[in-house]
Amino acid sequence: MKLVRSTSSFAVPAVLALVAAACSAAGTPGTEGKAGADGAPGTPAEAPPRDAAINLVEPRVGLVARRLEVTIATDGNVDLAKAKVDFGDGIKVLGVQQQGAALVARIEIGANAKLGKRDVVVEAGGQTLTAKHGFVVAVHLDAKIGAGKAEQGGLVRLDISNRDTIQFDTKNFTLFPLVGQKDASLIGLAYQSFTATDGSVVFLGDPRAKTGALGFLGFNDPNDEQSPSFLTAQDAITVSARTPTALTANTSTNAAFEKELETGFYSIDLAPAAKEGLLVDAWAQVPDDSTMAPLLLAYPESGSAADLLAQGSYEQGIPFLGIPGSEARVAYPVTEASKGYFVLLDGELAHGPTTKTVLDYTAVRAQIVAEKPADHATGATAQNIGSLPLATNAIPARLITGELKTAEEVDVYSFDGFSASNATDILVSVVSDSDVLVHVDFVPTFDSDQLVEISRGGKAGMGVTADVVGQKRFIKVVSVPDSGKPTGKYTLGIKRIAPVVVQP
Repeated sequence: MKLVRSTSSFAVPAVLALVAAACSAAGTPGTEGKAGADGAPGTPAEAPPRDAAINLVEPRVGLVARRLEVTIATDGNVDLAKAKVDFGDGIKVLGVQQQGAALVARIEIGANAKLGKRDVVVEAGGQTLTAKHGFVVAVHLDAKIGAGKAEQGGLVRLDISNRDTIQFDTKNFTLFPLVGQKDASLIGLAYQSFTATDGSVVFLGDPRAKTGALGFLGFNDPNDEQSPSFLTAQDAITVSARTPTALTANTSTNAAFEKELETGFYSIDLAPAAKEGLLVDAWAQVPDDSTMAPLLLAYPESGSAADLLAQGSYEQGIPFLGIPGSEARVAYPVTEASKGYFVLLDGELAHGPTTKTVLDYTAVRAQIVAEKPADHATGATAQNIGSLPLATNAIPARLITGELKTAEEVDVYSFDGFSASNATDILVSVVSDSDVLVHVDFVPTFDSDQLVEISRGGKAGMGVTADVVGQKRFIKVVSVPDSGKPTGKYTLGIKRIAPVVVQP
């Protein structure tokens, strides 16, 4: 999915896709002329002979027409006593000093040095070590906060200006925070009003984003190693800590967003009883007098978008056909004590007196059932989990822990005890290490017009059966076709819910 770009107004796209794009970009360099804020190569170093390798280049970015010192750390068996370092054309190495298993290179970046990513090559002890795309040459980029606040769980708009002769690629320009790849930080959501020289980027702060001064590195095309690159000051913004509001289960929370780029930031503490789990369910509803299109994001204890569990988006519905809008909803099973976070915002980044919603949250007790080793690949051989309790039961939910051990494996489970004459709606959610598809149906052949397909997005996915009549429910788990992660453990969460009521 492409990052959202617009000349005037804009809407927030799927955050999960943006996380994937950020994680596949060229790493997160340190800053020019300084020690680099936890900089790390964006691409693993090539493995030379004798298991030696470059494991760190810091800082990994420098401005044209500047001098700086760059530390190049190595692993493995390599003699660095007479090492030579090469950063490519346009960068002069003024001197190299060994410091243990690392080299400190003093370099001068020429005024006409080519912008973009380049390899860092070390010749030492008869070996050639290469950090692929280990260093970036950039030009200066002016940046200032235009709206919102740089904080955990918040939104901030960064206005940027390019005064160099190199112009922005308005369709592909992408801006990344200068942090370590594993650090919780900011994710770019929307690109607004971009011209060849100016534009704005709206960033969302992770719930546990690293606080303090933060700079940014931009690429006209992050997928092109020759792409012109742009560097802000190291302290372009300062990310601040923010205390989330603790959510109370079974209690409605009103949220209003009258200020520009305002967000709701919440936390939950999950503590299942011994040998039990919980099925977390949160949803944002839109009152009749609201114009909000809520977007609800669920994070695990790490508070990092890289681990984002799920996201729920509001669907407008078709009122004149009697089809109401659906709430922004997320659900996921939990098998051990942990903390969770939610960030709630308007999906169109709107604000004002009618930008409001109601957030509800439950975490119901769940019995954990383990997958059995016996074959259960079809509806006829499905592992029977028994009767799904009523919603009023003390332990109303069921969690199934299983694993896809091969790409071709199929796991089928069945529940009974439903009404043969009245509709029974159920909510099914999944958390998985692999890329899975979950099919839910009331027939064992999984071919009815009531079939629900759940595609795991991020770490979790969910689906709801509506107006389904039948004494049984069948649930099938398979890997996504041609997936890069076809195997792994998964947990299914199942509970009854109140049926969907369509207003006349």
